[in-house]
Amino acid sequence: MKKYCVIDVGGTNIKYALMDEEAKILDKGEVETPKDSLDSFVEAIGKIYDHYKDQVVGIAMSAPGRINSNTGYMFTGGALRYISQIPMADVLKERCPVDISIENDGKCAALAELWKGSLKNSQHGLVLTLGTGIGGGVIANGKLLRGQNFASGELSSFPTTILPVNDPINFWANINGTRGLTQVYEQYKNLEPNSVNGKMFFEAVNRNDEVAVKVLEEFAQHFANAIFAIQTVLDTEKVAVGGGISFQDRLIEALSRKVNELFDYYGQYTPILKPQVVRCEFANDSNLIGALYHHLYE
Repeated sequence: MKKYCVIDVGGTNIKYALMDEEAKILDKGEVETPKDSLDSFVEAIGKIYDHYKDQVVGIAMSAPGRINSNTGYMFTGGALRYISQIPMADVLKERCPVDISIENDGKCAALAELWKGSLKNSQHGLVLTLGTGIGGGVIANGKLLRGQNFASGELSSFPTTILPVNDPINFWANINGTRGLTQVYEQYKNLEPNSVNGKMFFEAVNRNDEVAVKVLEEFAQHFANAIFAIQTVLDTEKVAVGGGISFQDRLIEALSRKVNELFDYYGQYTPILKPQVVRCEFANDSNLIGALYHHLYE
């Protein structure tokens, strides 16, 4: 069975794995993501490849930013500012002479769920990864929807209301990213900014802290409102929620309940049907699995 070097580029670390065609992870590790230059980035990828070069037939990569997944051209690189308008696959091939594919990280998460996860056998679905921002991917007719400019699924800037000029405060990432929980909780509790993380917040929820529960309910209502708007366009079967906080049962329960309540009420006025809210099956390995799927089958 053929083996592949699969790489997940993040803003802090580069995760990598040796994987076979069935997405079995045979070896894995991570290194720090270079912050200084493209040359340092290429060399970091090259050293990972060197570790496996006698075993692999290709490199499958997940990366942030807007990416032409057909050619491996990176228009942007997310937080990696030195990646801009670069034919990355071609650049990397000069250092790593094998077949190289590159796909956006949110879309890789969606492909992982479509291939082996919560959207397996689904024709229409939406994957949302809740973190600092909101990434993900749209599945339409059993395939990943990329859009005219490879920007489909970039939902951080989805407007949750009429946007004020020159102020992105109502971007969805600011409402339903993780800071939409922790920051609001800090404000209600008069705590220092950035003193609460997601783990601490859900510890408060799980001990039924009144303020934390209130914040979670508001968060879930905003989420349901956005899903209703998105559903009028996509008409999905399932919405799969990922990201670190998605493993909190209270979160999934609240999101699902609020979506059901909203759609049950407005069902009397609209033909729009509610999607099922589910948890993504893959966590830290989702981008690796999705990158491999893209490399093998797209």
